[in-house]
Amino acid sequence: MSNTAQAFLQNFERKLNRSLKYYLDICARCGACSDACHMYVATRDPVHAPAYRMELIRRLYKSAHSPLRMFPRLIGADGVDEKFIQDLSRAVWECTGCRRCVAHCPFGIDVTVFFTAAKPALVAAGVNSPAPEIYSMVADAALERGRNVELYKGLFLEQVKSLEDQLRAETGDPTIEIPVGKKGARVLYVALAGSHTILPAAKIFHAAREDWTLSVFDAANYAFFLADTEKAKEIARNIVEEAKSLGVKVVVITECGHAYRVMKHLAPKWLGEEFPFEVKSIVEIIDEYIREGRIKLRKEAIKEPVTYHDPCQLARNGGVIEEPRRVLKAAVLDFREMTPNGEKNWCCGGGGGLVAVPDFEELRVKTGKKKAEQVRATGARIVATACENCKAQLKLLSERYNLGVQVVGVMDLVAEALSFS
Repeated sequence: MSNTAQAFLQNFERKLNRSLKYYLDICARCGACSDACHMYVATRDPVHAPAYRMELIRRLYKSAHSPLRMFPRLIGADGVDEKFIQDLSRAVWECTGCRRCVAHCPFGIDVTVFFTAAKPALVAAGVNSPAPEIYSMVADAALERGRNVELYKGLFLEQVKSLEDQLRAETGDPTIEIPVGKKGARVLYVALAGSHTILPAAKIFHAAREDWTLSVFDAANYAFFLADTEKAKEIARNIVEEAKSLGVKVVVITECGHAYRVMKHLAPKWLGEEFPFEVKSIVEIIDEYIREGRIKLRKEAIKEPVTYHDPCQLARNGGVIEEPRRVLKAAVLDFREMTPNGEKNWCCGGGGGLVAVPDFEELRVKTGKKKAEQVRATGARIVATACENCKAQLKLLSERYNLGVQVVGVMDLVAEALSFS
């Protein structure tokens, strides 16, 4: 075994719990997961096959712990060298974490939990990859903002004021506001960097007469992609503490798949507490407004056929499936489904933070083929989705596969269809 492999294994085993060992034992190598993986279907590279990714971990574990480890070839644990570690690194960092393989595995084996353990072990072993460096930079920026929020707040408020002026010009309503730090507001809206995630939501909140306030923090949590739980907890805690201090009832996460999953499903476990507020996606809150009659939409405003892409973290891993469909059916004249969709939807190829890594662009184009085929089959001219990374990936796929579609957020279409009469 190489020195790098030994260093990796030493760090990996600290997180190798009973559940992971159980998964290693019960995997039958049936291949159902491989046929379900958009990456393997597109590349036919064994490194992208979920079962093979599991096998890499199994071989490494056997090479150190099997009673027959002195005979590595006999137990299928030979070849644990530098190339092996590079294959393992590719298997880990090139996975989008979509978990479609889990939905098709007869045993429900979740390969991504191995990667949660393997990612920090690879970093600690000094295995080079462009992904962790970029993820660390983005995560550290979020940590810096949280630790020194007062240093950033002045500039942030200036930017919000500029957006407020733009919003009033676009709507013709001089009373519309973008509140920040409003104590006692019902809703805390957590956006991403950029006006495109603030302006549509502000229009919708205004139309619904919502009592809301804008978070000073960014929804993104790239420490999640890095599998650095301590950093991810700190980033999530900033939003939790802000919500508590303002006394809000609902924290609404913008169109960002991983941000929603982190705040809704992971952060309560990380922080070991039940939050005194609900966590909802902006799509869920819009669905509520429509059903309660708080906003009215002009379906004739969007005449072109529209399809919807289910973000993996929001739908399969987050449970938000029917809400965006109800919203779109209320907002557009011609809604068309992709097949398959919902829990079985194909990943677009940009998840797992891959969209942030320039070195992965060609891989993303190649592994997005199934999604491009899905889009083309609908005949839609507009693809709506509720995730920032998915939007970036779908725009790339439209360009490279000549799909000729417009990619927008669900809330963009709702804001366009709003009726203020």
